Amino acid sequence: MFESASRANGVSLIIRQMKSPVPRPSPEFTPRGRLDEGGIHDLLGYQLAQASIVTDFDFKQQVGLPHELRPVEFTILQLIKENPAVTPTRLARALAVTTPGITVWLDRLDDRSLVVRKRSNTDGRAQHLHLTPAGKSLVTKTLKLLLAADAVSMQHLSEGERKILVELLRKVAHVRGLHRLSLR
Repeated sequence: MFESASRANGVSLIIRQMKSPVPRPSPEFTPRGRLDEGGIHDLLGYQLAQASIVTDFDFKQQVGLPHELRPVEFTILQLIKENPAVTPTRLARALAVTTPGITVWLDRLDDRSLVVRKRSNTDGRAQHLHLTPAGKSLVTKTLKLLLAADAVSMQHLSEGERKILVELLRKVAHVRGLHRLSLR
């Protein structure tokens, strides 16, 4: 008897919940957990972290796992493709990493026969970076995959909104050098 009364109360609770109006999504709630964000709602870093959950997942599924490539490795390959004969120092500066740090990444890509280092004809100390045919093929293929994944992830945005978003993020990224100087 107690069991059937308890079940009846549970059923009536479910029916009441079904009849109650569904709360409308608020822009001030977290995307999945519907938790109030409070003061962090307007923090750029927080919103970037939330958005990167989507892009990180897309990268991992489309490129990272199937091609055993990390985001920084993909970026290095793409930058070398677009800037043949770039030096490791210039590449490190562009990515805001140390020269020893870029050397570690280049070693990994060299070990996979995706990148080659060629000595400069004019300065024997300088190296110039080039993609191998395998590196060029991989970065071309993975860029297409990522562009397609981005199109799906941002399908709720108009073309204009997408262009504005990318341009605004580019502007934020371009101040990183100035920001570091102002913190000293």
